[in-house]
Amino acid sequence: MSDPQPGVRSPFVSAASNGLSLVVLLGLSLAMYGYERTLQPLYGSSPTRHHLNKVVWIACIAGMFTPTLRPSRALPLAGALLCAMPQTAHWAAVYTGRWHDPVWGPVATHALVIAPVLYWGIAVVKVLQKNTELQGTPFQAMSLPVCRMAIMTLQDLWPTIDGLRDTPERDLLVYVGCAALVAWVALPFIPSLDALAAAPGKPAVRSSSSFSLTGPNLARLAVLPLLPYVFTNVQSPSLPRPLAEPFVHPEASLRILSSVSSAYSGVVVVGEVPPPTPAMLKAGNVSEPHSLRYLRAGHSLLGGVWLGDRVTSLDRGTPLGKDKFGTPIGDSIYSAFVAQEAAVLVERPEAAKKQSALMIGLGTGIAASAFIKRGISTTIAEVDQAVYDAATNYFGLEVAEPDNVHIGDGRGFVVKRAFNMTAADAETQKQYEPFDYVIHDLFSGGGVPGHLFSVRFWEDLTKIIKPDAVVAVNIAGSLQSDSTKAVYVTLREVFPQCRIFHDSLEPMSEEKMKTEFVNWIFFCTPLAEPMVFRPAVEADFLRSYMRSRVLPTIHEREVNGDSILGDLSLADESAKKKYILTDEKNPLIQWQEQEGLRHWKLMREVLPDVHWETY
Repeated sequence: MSDPQPGVRSPFVSAASNGLSLVVLLGLSLAMYGYERTLQPLYGSSPTRHHLNKVVWIACIAGMFTPTLRPSRALPLAGALLCAMPQTAHWAAVYTGRWHDPVWGPVATHALVIAPVLYWGIAVVKVLQKNTELQGTPFQAMSLPVCRMAIMTLQDLWPTIDGLRDTPERDLLVYVGCAALVAWVALPFIPSLDALAAAPGKPAVRSSSSFSLTGPNLARLAVLPLLPYVFTNVQSPSLPRPLAEPFVHPEASLRILSSVSSAYSGVVVVGEVPPPTPAMLKAGNVSEPHSLRYLRAGHSLLGGVWLGDRVTSLDRGTPLGKDKFGTPIGDSIYSAFVAQEAAVLVERPEAAKKQSALMIGLGTGIAASAFIKRGISTTIAEVDQAVYDAATNYFGLEVAEPDNVHIGDGRGFVVKRAFNMTAADAETQKQYEPFDYVIHDLFSGGGVPGHLFSVRFWEDLTKIIKPDAVVAVNIAGSLQSDSTKAVYVTLREVFPQCRIFHDSLEPMSEEKMKTEFVNWIFFCTPLAEPMVFRPAVEADFLRSYMRSRVLPTIHEREVNGDSILGDLSLADESAKKKYILTDEKNPLIQWQEQEGLRHWKLMREVLPDVHWETY
């Protein structure tokens, strides 16, 4: 068999180049995964991803169509940037976040931090794939979408790998960066790679020696002893997780009690804005907010409570609660969680004396604590162990029945419970009583998990609740947004009736509801009879000022379902198909993207920047 013609790659070389190209694309995809996780606490999901795909396209186009950059130059540049990315990504996001622009802030961060790495990575792929038989634009046009798809699509693979999901994002980035630097060091000493890296358009030259022992190439070996130092000393500017002890900010009025990594939101933080000191009060140097503790997941607040002199109760006696360390805590800083408790005001003539409730999504545990205090057997389904730990340690949640706590996906819990309650074995059925109340609160970071809002989910839920049960569903957004319509239309597809309330303590015009970001609570029931809320009495308040304001006036915050539907009619089957959420067609996450941008900006108005930058 004759040797391959000059300039034409042998099958072995082509296979090797394809394999190496795949390795590079996998590395870029893993770097993107680590980069996005780094940005989660500072930008959340929606702002981070809003224009990320476009930035990736631009970087890929630039890497593919600009003059060829040899791997001997591209690899060290990409490797160095990746090793530095725990620092550069953090600080770029910190400073652009202060613009309070959820669109162009992330774009600027992407352009400064990840785009150069993608450009140099694609430049390496371009050299590896270059073939004299496929010169010019057609080759590049064919390779471009493959590169972009590999980088973005393969990211869905990484969270399924337990070891990677639990690996800190800082480690992921430095691992990939060090791998790129090792490849650069090894490149001249591997003949096959040396041949692959030959200048495009020139025939591959066989080396007469197994190694290229020139001075510059040997000098690269000096990089190897530095890599352990890089891996050990290049740290993220964020706080160590978990925190060994509370962190007190040296300049701002801020304490971080707990900071824990989370596979679901990046980070779960318990922070405090301490009460003003006597010196601050005397000088009149008191700014809002103060005297509060909050629970943060990613770039979203899951709730909070008042501290210090803002811990009050209706009887002016003992505080409403204490955390695990004995610190008195007060009312919820948000009314939405108290409004959910209005489910107990719904008249249910057939209700048994012993009642039970299911919490899908825990937050700070405000609603769960209230149901437990009312003597209602409460089951908790929370996906994030870190959120549950924060609620029990820092927000006064005292679980009376630990066996009723389920850490995992809420849908999985509902499906399993429904299966057991409809099992053929009568003994198995008796072990599971249907619930009287369900509190469904999964809004976080400007969005919700779509699979927990589909028709099939609600149908499964009806299998584990009583015929007159009350289901309270919390969602946030504007009144007539597609996402709000979709949730309402889908609920009405399963439940004969729902009543809708907002959580604002101030009167709201319909025009304001259509434009502002508002929390909505949908109260639904399987019964066809009208849902009636009884008047709240003092026992419902549990000594809480917030409950005494919210529960007696719940009727004042009701919104007619037609205000959500607008011109849409529930009787029009063809029109409402657009909004019914199914497992096969569920655009809820896409519809909530714009709401996510608004939510990010709102969060920056609730707390100063330093609170979002410290985690």
